[in-house]
Amino acid sequence: MTYPVEKSLRVEQALRLLPESAIVEPLRAMLVASSRSERAAWIGKPCETVGKRLLDAFELRARVPSAVQRISEHLTALYGAAVDALEAEQQGDMAESVRALLRAGELEEGAGRRVQAQQWYLSALAIAEELRDRGPEIRALQHVGRVENASGHLERAARSFQRSLALAEAELDAEGAAYACHGLGEVARARSQWAGAESWFARGLNHAAGDPLLAARLTSAIGETALVRGDEALAGERLLSARAAFESAGDQEGLIRALQAEARLAARQGRTDDALAALAAALDRLGDAPLAARLEIEIRLLSGELLLDAGRVPAAEDELRRGEELAIARDLPHLLARLYVDLGKARAARGDEDGFVFFEKALDLCGGSEPAPRIAADVWRNYADFWNSLGQPEEARACAERSRALLEPLDDSLQQR
Repeated sequence: MTYPVEKSLRVEQALRLLPESAIVEPLRAMLVASSRSERAAWIGKPCETVGKRLLDAFELRARVPSAVQRISEHLTALYGAAVDALEAEQQGDMAESVRALLRAGELEEGAGRRVQAQQWYLSALAIAEELRDRGPEIRALQHVGRVENASGHLERAARSFQRSLALAEAELDAEGAAYACHGLGEVARARSQWAGAESWFARGLNHAAGDPLLAARLTSAIGETALVRGDEALAGERLLSARAAFESAGDQEGLIRALQAEARLAARQGRTDDALAALAAALDRLGDAPLAARLEIEIRLLSGELLLDAGRVPAAEDELRRGEELAIARDLPHLLARLYVDLGKARAARGDEDGFVFFEKALDLCGGSEPAPRIAADVWRNYADFWNSLGQPEEARACAERSRALLEPLDDSLQQR
Protein backbone atom coordinates (compact mmCIF):
# COMPACT_ATOMS: atom_id res chain seq x y z
CA MET A 1 0.00 0.00 0.00
CA THR A 2 1.30 3.47 -0.87
CA TYR A 3 0.72 6.37 1.52
CA PRO A 4 0.69 10.00 0.46
CA VAL A 5 3.72 12.13 1.26
CA GLU A 6 1.83 14.23 3.79
CA LYS A 7 1.39 11.14 5.99
CA SER A 8 5.11 10.51 6.04
CA LEU A 9 7.44 11.59 8.84
CA ARG A 10 10.68 13.46 8.57
CA VAL A 11 13.62 11.47 9.89
CA GLU A 12 14.41 14.16 12.45
CA GLN A 13 10.83 13.93 13.76
CA ALA A 14 10.96 10.14 14.02
CA LEU A 15 14.32 10.08 15.80
CA ARG A 16 13.00 12.42 18.49
CA LEU A 17 10.43 9.76 19.40
CA LEU A 18 13.01 7.02 20.04
CA PRO A 19 15.37 7.00 23.05
CA GLU A 20 19.11 6.89 22.45
CA SER A 21 19.68 3.55 24.17
CA ALA A 22 21.76 0.57 23.10
CA ILE A 23 18.74 -1.70 22.72
CA VAL A 24 16.97 0.79 20.42
CA GLU A 25 20.06 1.78 18.41
CA PRO A 26 19.49 -0.88 15.67
CA LEU A 27 15.93 0.42 15.19
CA ARG A 28 17.17 4.02 14.95
CA ALA A 29 19.72 2.93 12.34
CA MET A 30 17.08 1.00 10.40
CA LEU A 31 14.79 4.02 10.51
CA VAL A 32 17.41 6.21 8.87
CA ALA A 33 18.44 3.54 6.36
CA SER A 34 14.85 2.96 5.23
CA SER A 35 14.11 6.65 4.68
CA ARG A 36 13.81 8.08 1.20
CA SER A 37 14.81 11.35 -0.33
CA GLU A 38 12.95 13.49 -2.80
CA ARG A 39 15.84 12.74 -5.16
CA ALA A 40 14.88 15.10 -7.93
CA ALA A 41 14.21 17.87 -5.42
CA TRP A 42 17.69 18.25 -3.94
CA ILE A 43 18.67 20.65 -6.69
CA GLY A 44 15.77 22.85 -5.65
CA LYS A 45 16.56 22.31 -1.95
CA PRO A 46 20.33 21.88 -2.14
CA CYS A 47 21.09 22.11 1.60
CA GLU A 48 18.81 19.33 2.82
CA THR A 49 20.43 16.60 4.91
CA VAL A 50 19.38 13.19 6.21
CA GLY A 51 17.06 14.69 8.83
CA LYS A 52 14.74 16.00 6.09
CA ARG A 53 14.33 12.63 4.39
CA LEU A 54 10.91 11.00 4.50
CA LEU A 55 9.91 7.92 6.47
CA ASP A 56 6.78 5.79 6.33
CA ALA A 57 6.22 4.01 9.65
CA PHE A 58 4.02 1.41 7.96
CA GLU A 59 6.83 0.49 5.59
CA LEU A 60 9.26 0.42 8.52
CA ARG A 61 7.10 -2.16 10.31
CA ALA A 62 7.44 -4.48 7.34
CA ARG A 63 11.24 -4.30 7.65
CA VAL A 64 11.34 -5.19 11.35
CA PRO A 65 11.34 -9.02 10.98
CA SER A 66 14.32 -9.03 8.62
CA ALA A 67 16.17 -6.58 10.87
CA VAL A 68 15.51 -8.76 13.91
CA GLN A 69 16.77 -11.75 11.92
CA ARG A 70 20.05 -9.96 11.12
CA ILE A 71 20.48 -8.98 14.75
CA SER A 72 19.77 -12.56 15.82
CA GLU A 73 22.37 -13.91 13.39
CA HIS A 74 24.94 -11.43 14.71
CA LEU A 75 24.23 -12.35 18.32
CA THR A 76 24.34 -16.05 17.51
CA ALA A 77 27.80 -15.68 16.00
CA LEU A 78 28.93 -13.39 18.83
CA TYR A 79 27.71 -15.68 21.60
CA GLY A 80 29.10 -18.66 19.73
CA ALA A 81 32.56 -17.11 19.81
CA ALA A 82 32.14 -16.40 23.52
CA VAL A 83 31.16 -20.01 24.23
CA ASP A 84 34.14 -21.17 22.14
CA ALA A 85 36.35 -19.10 24.44
CA LEU A 86 34.77 -20.69 27.52
CA GLU A 87 35.14 -24.22 26.15
CA ALA A 88 38.77 -23.59 25.24
CA GLU A 89 39.46 -22.32 28.76
CA GLN A 90 37.74 -25.36 30.25
CA GLN A 91 40.05 -27.56 28.17
CA GLY A 92 43.10 -25.58 29.24
CA ASP A 93 43.76 -24.15 25.75
CA MET A 94 44.08 -20.48 26.66
CA ALA A 95 45.63 -19.53 23.33
CA GLU A 96 42.49 -20.76 21.58
CA SER A 97 40.40 -18.86 24.10
CA VAL A 98 42.22 -15.67 23.10
CA ARG A 99 41.60 -16.36 19.43
CA ALA A 100 37.87 -16.87 20.08
CA LEU A 101 37.63 -13.57 21.98
CA LEU A 102 39.40 -11.81 19.12
CA ARG A 103 36.85 -13.28 16.69
CA ALA A 104 34.05 -11.88 18.84
CA GLY A 105 35.70 -8.46 18.76
CA GLU A 106 36.08 -8.65 14.99
CA LEU A 107 32.34 -9.34 14.67
CA GLU A 108 31.55 -6.20 16.69
CA GLU A 109 34.15 -4.14 14.84
CA GLY A 110 32.73 -5.27 11.51
CA ALA A 111 29.31 -4.06 12.66
CA GLY A 112 30.80 -0.63 13.40
CA ARG A 113 30.67 -1.09 17.18
CA ARG A 114 34.23 -0.16 18.08
CA VAL A 115 33.59 0.45 21.77
CA GLN A 116 32.17 -3.05 22.20
CA ALA A 117 34.89 -4.55 20.01
CA GLN A 118 37.56 -3.02 22.20
CA GLN A 119 36.05 -4.64 25.28
CA TRP A 120 36.45 -8.07 23.68
CA TYR A 121 39.98 -7.27 22.55
CA LEU A 122 41.01 -6.09 26.02
CA SER A 123 39.59 -9.26 27.55
CA ALA A 124 41.63 -11.29 25.08
CA LEU A 125 44.74 -9.27 25.87
CA ALA A 126 44.34 -9.80 29.63
CA ILE A 127 44.40 -13.56 29.11
CA ALA A 128 47.19 -13.44 26.51
CA GLU A 129 49.50 -11.54 28.85
CA GLU A 130 49.49 -14.52 31.23
CA LEU A 131 50.61 -17.05 28.60
CA ARG A 132 54.17 -18.22 27.98
CA ASP A 133 53.54 -18.12 24.23
CA ARG A 134 53.76 -14.48 23.18
CA GLY A 135 52.00 -14.99 19.84
CA PRO A 136 48.42 -14.42 21.15
CA GLU A 137 49.55 -11.27 22.96
CA ILE A 138 51.19 -9.92 19.80
CA ARG A 139 47.94 -10.34 17.87
CA ALA A 140 45.72 -9.02 20.65
CA LEU A 141 47.85 -5.89 20.98
CA GLN A 142 47.48 -5.26 17.25
CA HIS A 143 43.69 -5.54 17.47
CA VAL A 144 43.66 -3.12 20.39
CA GLY A 145 45.94 -0.71 18.55
CA ARG A 146 43.84 -0.77 15.41
CA VAL A 147 40.67 0.22 17.28
CA GLU A 148 42.47 2.88 19.32
CA ASN A 149 43.81 4.37 16.09
CA ALA A 150 40.39 4.30 14.42
CA SER A 151 38.88 5.94 17.50
CA GLY A 152 41.45 8.74 17.46
CA HIS A 153 43.40 7.71 20.58
CA LEU A 154 46.74 7.85 18.83
CA GLU A 155 49.07 7.71 21.80
CA ARG A 156 47.35 4.61 23.18
CA ALA A 157 47.39 3.05 19.71
CA ALA A 158 51.12 3.74 19.38
CA ARG A 159 51.83 2.10 22.75
CA SER A 160 49.94 -1.04 21.76
CA PHE A 161 51.74 -1.33 18.42
CA GLN A 162 55.13 -0.60 20.03
CA ARG A 163 54.61 -3.37 22.58
CA SER A 164 53.48 -5.73 19.81
CA LEU A 165 56.57 -4.90 17.73
CA ALA A 166 58.96 -5.43 20.64
CA LEU A 167 57.45 -8.83 21.39
CA ALA A 168 57.35 -9.87 17.73
CA GLU A 169 60.98 -8.98 17.11
CA ALA A 170 62.04 -10.75 20.31
CA GLU A 171 60.12 -13.86 19.21
CA LEU A 172 61.44 -13.65 15.62
CA ASP A 173 57.83 -13.33 14.44
CA ALA A 174 58.35 -11.58 11.11
CA GLU A 175 54.67 -11.38 10.21
CA GLY A 176 53.76 -9.95 13.60
CA ALA A 177 56.56 -7.39 13.35
CA ALA A 178 55.42 -6.35 9.86
CA TYR A 179 51.84 -5.81 11.00
CA ALA A 180 53.01 -3.84 14.04
CA CYS A 181 55.15 -1.59 11.83
CA HIS A 182 52.18 -1.05 9.54
CA GLY A 183 50.10 -0.01 12.54
CA LEU A 184 52.78 2.40 13.74
CA GLY A 185 52.97 3.87 10.25
CA GLU A 186 49.21 4.43 10.24
CA VAL A 187 49.43 6.21 13.60
CA ALA A 188 52.23 8.42 12.25
CA ARG A 189 50.10 9.24 9.19
CA ALA A 190 47.19 10.20 11.42
CA ARG A 191 49.58 12.61 13.14
CA SER A 192 50.75 13.98 9.77
CA GLN A 193 54.27 12.73 10.56
CA TRP A 194 54.97 11.70 6.99
CA ALA A 195 58.68 10.92 7.23
CA GLY A 196 58.08 8.82 10.34
CA ALA A 197 55.23 6.98 8.65
CA GLU A 198 57.35 6.15 5.62
CA SER A 199 60.12 4.90 7.89
CA TRP A 200 57.76 2.56 9.73
CA PHE A 201 56.28 1.20 6.50
CA ALA A 202 59.78 0.58 5.13
CA ARG A 203 60.77 -1.21 8.32
CA GLY A 204 57.67 -3.36 8.06
CA LEU A 205 58.52 -4.18 4.46
CA ASN A 206 61.84 -5.62 5.63
CA HIS A 207 59.88 -8.08 7.79
CA ALA A 208 57.26 -8.96 5.15
CA ALA A 209 59.39 -10.89 2.66
CA GLY A 210 57.46 -14.11 3.30
CA ASP A 211 54.02 -12.57 2.69
CA PRO A 212 53.66 -10.99 -0.77
CA LEU A 213 50.24 -9.51 -0.04
CA LEU A 214 51.37 -7.86 3.19
CA ALA A 215 54.44 -6.58 1.35
CA ALA A 216 52.14 -5.09 -1.31
CA ARG A 217 50.10 -3.27 1.34
CA LEU A 218 53.23 -1.81 2.90
CA THR A 219 54.56 -0.85 -0.52
CA SER A 220 51.30 0.91 -1.33
CA ALA A 221 51.44 2.73 2.01
CA ILE A 222 54.97 3.93 1.23
CA GLY A 223 53.74 5.22 -2.14
CA GLU A 224 50.78 7.05 -0.60
CA THR A 225 52.98 8.65 2.04
CA ALA A 226 55.57 9.68 -0.55
CA LEU A 227 52.77 11.33 -2.51
CA VAL A 228 51.79 13.47 0.47
CA ARG A 229 55.45 14.43 0.93
CA GLY A 230 55.58 15.52 -2.70
CA ASP A 231 57.92 12.80 -3.98
CA GLU A 232 55.89 11.95 -7.07
CA ALA A 233 58.57 9.74 -8.62
CA LEU A 234 58.77 7.43 -5.59
CA ALA A 235 55.00 7.47 -5.21
CA GLY A 236 54.44 6.44 -8.81
CA GLU A 237 57.03 3.66 -8.62
CA ARG A 238 55.68 2.16 -5.38
CA LEU A 239 52.03 2.44 -6.36
CA LEU A 240 52.66 0.75 -9.71
CA SER A 241 54.50 -2.09 -7.95
CA ALA A 242 51.75 -2.49 -5.36
CA ARG A 243 49.01 -2.50 -7.99
CA ALA A 244 50.73 -5.29 -9.91
CA ALA A 245 51.04 -7.34 -6.71
CA PHE A 246 47.38 -6.82 -5.80
CA GLU A 247 46.29 -7.85 -9.29
CA SER A 248 48.46 -10.95 -9.15
CA ALA A 249 47.06 -11.94 -5.75
CA GLY A 250 43.45 -11.16 -6.72
CA ASP A 251 43.12 -8.70 -3.83
CA GLN A 252 40.30 -6.46 -5.00
CA GLU A 253 40.32 -4.19 -1.97
CA GLY A 254 44.06 -3.61 -2.29
CA LEU A 255 43.71 -2.94 -6.01
CA ILE A 256 40.88 -0.46 -5.45
CA ARG A 257 42.88 1.43 -2.84
CA ALA A 258 45.89 1.48 -5.19
CA LEU A 259 43.69 2.98 -7.92
CA GLN A 260 42.52 5.65 -5.48
CA ALA A 261 46.13 6.51 -4.70
CA GLU A 262 46.93 6.64 -8.42
CA ALA A 263 44.02 9.06 -8.84
CA ARG A 264 45.51 11.34 -6.17
CA LEU A 265 48.86 11.22 -7.95
CA ALA A 266 47.28 12.09 -11.30
CA ALA A 267 45.35 14.96 -9.71
CA ARG A 268 48.51 16.31 -8.10
CA GLN A 269 50.12 16.35 -11.54
CA GLY A 270 47.17 18.28 -12.96
CA ARG A 271 45.72 15.30 -14.84
CA THR A 272 42.18 15.54 -13.48
CA ASP A 273 40.58 13.48 -16.25
CA ASP A 274 43.11 10.67 -15.73
CA ALA A 275 42.40 10.79 -12.00
CA LEU A 276 38.66 10.48 -12.59
CA ALA A 277 39.26 7.61 -15.02
CA ALA A 278 41.23 5.76 -12.31
CA LEU A 279 38.35 6.24 -9.90
CA ALA A 280 35.87 4.99 -12.51
CA ALA A 281 38.06 1.89 -12.90
CA ALA A 282 38.00 1.44 -9.12
CA LEU A 283 34.18 1.60 -9.13
CA ASP A 284 34.11 -1.09 -11.83
CA ARG A 285 36.15 -3.38 -9.56
CA LEU A 286 33.85 -3.19 -6.54
CA GLY A 287 31.71 -6.26 -7.14
CA ASP A 288 29.85 -7.52 -4.06
CA ALA A 289 32.75 -7.60 -1.60
CA PRO A 290 31.85 -7.05 2.09
CA LEU A 291 33.59 -3.67 2.06
CA ALA A 292 32.14 -2.64 -1.30
CA ALA A 293 29.78 -0.01 0.15
CA ARG A 294 32.47 1.64 2.26
CA LEU A 295 34.92 1.59 -0.64
CA GLU A 296 32.36 3.08 -3.03
CA ILE A 297 31.67 5.94 -0.62
CA GLU A 298 35.40 6.62 -0.26
CA ILE A 299 35.76 6.66 -4.06
CA ARG A 300 32.84 9.07 -4.46
CA LEU A 301 34.28 11.27 -1.71
CA LEU A 302 37.59 11.49 -3.52
CA SER A 303 35.88 12.02 -6.87
CA GLY A 304 33.80 14.84 -5.39
CA GLU A 305 36.89 16.48 -3.91
CA LEU A 306 38.77 16.31 -7.23
CA LEU A 307 35.80 17.79 -9.07
CA LEU A 308 35.53 20.58 -6.52
CA ASP A 309 39.23 21.36 -6.92
CA ALA A 310 38.68 21.51 -10.67
CA GLY A 311 35.80 23.98 -10.24
CA ARG A 312 33.21 21.48 -11.49
CA VAL A 313 30.81 22.08 -8.62
CA PRO A 314 27.55 20.54 -10.00
CA ALA A 315 29.35 17.31 -10.93
CA ALA A 316 31.01 17.23 -7.49
CA GLU A 317 27.66 17.65 -5.74
CA ASP A 318 26.17 14.83 -7.77
CA GLU A 319 29.00 12.46 -6.78
CA LEU A 320 28.72 13.42 -3.13
CA ARG A 321 24.95 12.95 -3.14
CA ARG A 322 25.42 9.45 -4.56
CA GLY A 323 27.77 8.73 -1.69
CA GLU A 324 25.25 10.19 0.75
CA GLU A 325 22.53 7.78 -0.39
CA LEU A 326 24.82 4.80 0.20
CA ALA A 327 26.15 6.02 3.55
CA ILE A 328 22.58 6.45 4.79
CA ALA A 329 21.46 3.07 3.50
CA ARG A 330 24.44 1.27 5.10
CA ASP A 331 24.43 3.23 8.38
CA LEU A 332 27.92 4.71 8.06
CA PRO A 333 27.57 7.96 10.02
CA HIS A 334 31.22 9.02 10.08
CA LEU A 335 31.55 8.68 6.31
CA LEU A 336 28.27 10.57 5.98
CA ALA A 337 29.77 13.35 8.10
CA ARG A 338 32.73 13.62 5.71
CA LEU A 339 30.35 13.77 2.74
CA TYR A 340 28.44 16.61 4.37
CA VAL A 341 31.67 18.54 4.97
CA ASP A 342 32.41 18.37 1.24
CA LEU A 343 28.83 19.31 0.35
CA GLY A 344 29.31 22.31 2.63
CA LYS A 345 32.47 23.19 0.71
CA ALA A 346 30.49 22.96 -2.53
CA ARG A 347 27.95 25.43 -1.15
CA ALA A 348 30.80 27.75 -0.16
CA ALA A 349 32.10 27.57 -3.74
CA ARG A 350 28.69 28.88 -4.79
CA GLY A 351 28.80 31.62 -2.13
CA ASP A 352 25.80 30.07 -0.37
CA GLU A 353 25.70 30.72 3.40
CA ASP A 354 22.96 28.11 3.81
CA GLY A 355 25.72 25.50 3.41
CA PHE A 356 26.24 25.81 7.18
CA VAL A 357 23.53 23.16 7.67
CA PHE A 358 25.85 20.49 6.26
CA PHE A 359 28.49 21.26 8.89
CA GLU A 360 25.90 21.26 11.68
CA LYS A 361 24.60 17.86 10.59
CA ALA A 362 28.16 16.51 10.27
CA LEU A 363 28.84 17.56 13.87
CA ASP A 364 25.63 15.86 14.97
CA LEU A 365 26.74 12.64 13.27
CA CYS A 366 30.11 12.75 15.06
CA GLY A 367 28.44 12.71 18.46
CA GLY A 368 26.32 9.58 18.11
CA SER A 369 26.63 6.22 19.82
CA GLU A 370 30.22 5.89 18.55
CA PRO A 371 31.63 9.38 19.19
CA ALA A 372 34.38 10.61 16.87
CA PRO A 373 36.00 13.66 18.49
CA ARG A 374 38.86 13.83 16.03
CA ILE A 375 36.51 13.79 13.04
CA ALA A 376 34.41 16.42 14.80
CA ALA A 377 37.52 18.56 15.26
CA ASP A 378 38.19 18.28 11.53
CA VAL A 379 34.57 19.28 10.81
CA TRP A 380 34.98 22.39 12.99
CA ARG A 381 38.24 23.26 11.18
CA ASN A 382 36.51 23.00 7.80
CA TYR A 383 33.56 24.94 9.20
CA ALA A 384 36.02 27.74 10.02
CA ASP A 385 37.29 27.65 6.43
CA PHE A 386 33.67 27.84 5.23
CA TRP A 387 33.01 31.07 7.15
CA ASN A 388 36.37 32.52 6.14
CA SER A 389 35.55 31.92 2.48
CA LEU A 390 32.31 33.85 2.96
CA GLY A 391 34.06 36.78 4.64
CA GLN A 392 32.82 36.15 8.18
CA PRO A 393 35.97 36.01 10.36
CA GLU A 394 34.21 36.10 13.74
CA GLU A 395 32.30 32.91 13.01
CA ALA A 396 35.47 31.37 11.59
CA ARG A 397 37.44 32.12 14.75
CA ALA A 398 34.73 30.58 16.93
CA CYS A 399 34.77 27.39 14.86
CA ALA A 400 38.57 27.17 14.92
CA GLU A 401 38.50 27.49 18.71
CA ARG A 402 35.99 24.63 18.95
CA SER A 403 38.32 22.48 16.86
CA ARG A 404 41.26 23.22 19.19
CA ALA A 405 39.13 22.56 22.27
CA LEU A 406 38.21 19.09 20.99
CA LEU A 407 41.83 18.19 20.24
CA GLU A 408 43.29 19.37 23.55
CA PRO A 409 42.03 16.45 25.69
CA LEU A 410 43.30 13.85 23.22
CA ASP A 411 46.48 12.03 24.09
CA ASP A 412 48.89 13.36 21.49
CA SER A 413 50.21 16.63 20.07
CA LEU A 414 48.02 16.70 16.97
CA GLN A 415 46.38 19.91 18.15
CA GLN A 416 49.67 21.67 17.36
CA ARG A 417 49.30 21.06 13.62
